[in-house]
Amino acid sequence: MSQEIKVKAEAVIEKLYKLKEETSDFHKTTHSILEALSKFAYTGLDDLITDIEEIRDDLEGLEEAEENQ
Repeated sequence: MSQEIKVKAEAVIEKLYKLKEETSDFHKTTHSILEALSKFAYTGLDDLITDIEEIRDDLEGLEEAEENQ
């Protein structure tokens, strides 16, 4: 179970790194940054919230299992 949580957490981190890269002003224009943020706000944010909720639920389940041992 803890390995599954780690994999999910790493996937969330990867999504955040991708967003960071897409919104970096080093190689991007203001227009492309705003477009990336808009796209993330439309679809990516819900996915990210769902992923984090799953991690939270998994951690709560793991905690309950440890308490019941």
